Amino acid sequence: MGNRKAGKQRIYFVTLLLILSFTGAGCGDSRKAHDPAQAFQEERAETVAKAGALGYGYFFEKDRVLLSAGERILYSDWEPVDFDYICMDPACRHLSESCSARTLQEDAGTIKDFSLLYQDRLIILHEYSQSVLYEDSEEVWDISSVYQTDVYEADPDGSNRRKVAAFSGSIEFPALPRAAVLAEGKLYFGGPTEVRERVELDLQSGGQKITTWVSAAVYCLDLNDYTIETFMLMEDKEGPSVYLYQIYEYDGMIYWMIRFSQDDSSVLYRSDPVEGTCEEILCFDSGAVMFEGVIGNTVYYWYENSGKTLYARDIAAGAEEREIMTVTGESKVMISFVLDEQLLIMTDFLLKGEDRMAEYTVFDSEGKALDTIRYDDYITFLDVVGDRILYFKLNADSEWEVWWADKEDLRDLSQKGVRIGPLNGAKLDTLKE
Repeated sequence: MGNRKAGKQRIYFVTLLLILSFTGAGCGDSRKAHDPAQAFQEERAETVAKAGALGYGYFFEKDRVLLSAGERILYSDWEPVDFDYICMDPACRHLSESCSARTLQEDAGTIKDFSLLYQDRLIILHEYSQSVLYEDSEEVWDISSVYQTDVYEADPDGSNRRKVAAFSGSIEFPALPRAAVLAEGKLYFGGPTEVRERVELDLQSGGQKITTWVSAAVYCLDLNDYTIETFMLMEDKEGPSVYLYQIYEYDGMIYWMIRFSQDDSSVLYRSDPVEGTCEEILCFDSGAVMFEGVIGNTVYYWYENSGKTLYARDIAAGAEEREIMTVTGESKVMISFVLDEQLLIMTDFLLKGEDRMAEYTVFDSEGKALDTIRYDDYITFLDVVGDRILYFKLNADSEWEVWWADKEDLRDLSQKGVRIGPLNGAKLDTLKE
């Protein structure tokens, strides 16, 4: 598709908190008997970096960027970045329902569909829900939303669409950071299968009791044969708890973390796309933990109740927690990023005004300071796809934008970066009905 065109303060605050419960899923019951670190080969011969990643509605791939955060699907080469509709008809105005660039979602305000290109095929995932009413009376309102995803295959321009698979469940929100990862031809993402809410009214006092049950999972869709596998399937779990549907890839391994607010614990899982295995690798018995990345067999994280100290813990039975660094200053929180076996931690910044800046200290995996990098912009990082760093930058109007640069230009992001688009990619679809 690339030949078609001629010359053609902390982002992680934008996380979606769901009311969930994971009763009966305590750390002690689900821990593996063996030591996961022993099963993991640090020098994996079959390691393959992710082929694509979904974040904020953009699907970042090796050769292009796809955007399906609005009513139409757009694409662009990496350089120059110039989004256009995937429809190949030169006479099409892209306003009719028959346009091949159209997404399948009926409600443009609820963005759940997303697309990617895989082996010269456009893959479209279309989510929808059906309501099931259990009870509707003067005192009780009990209703459930049951989610389903249909998978479509089409030509690269969106034409000749055909439904190839369907499964129970959905992605929670494509506009999340790190919403999905493509590795070894497998697409990983998470979301609910059913959300049920029961509202009981006390007619005398005017009060009410609201109870929520959620069924959810992390899904693995094989794009070669469209088979679906579910990990961590949770059924009818009563809230409140918190589950973050964010998927990470490091050294060819897929990671995600769940947080159990009922017993104040967190569990980190890892899946091997090559072997097709999934296991719990770390359990944190106290505190809501925010996952920050992995280097080798070491996991990095910080506790939400503090937010100022980055900790490390090895993936090994009985491994002790150790402190990497604490940021000082009332306005500072831990902002870190794993890049090529090193840690980048923001140690100074200026967020407002024309002199905005960001300073990062570079550490090795053990926490030894190696270098300092200063940017003449307020910059935070999103992900790495291939040799490209994806990051965020505030523009002159103090609006967030997504940018990319070659990893070799890490020090020169302010000078050599390439703008991809606004944080809300739907703004790039400028057509009006």
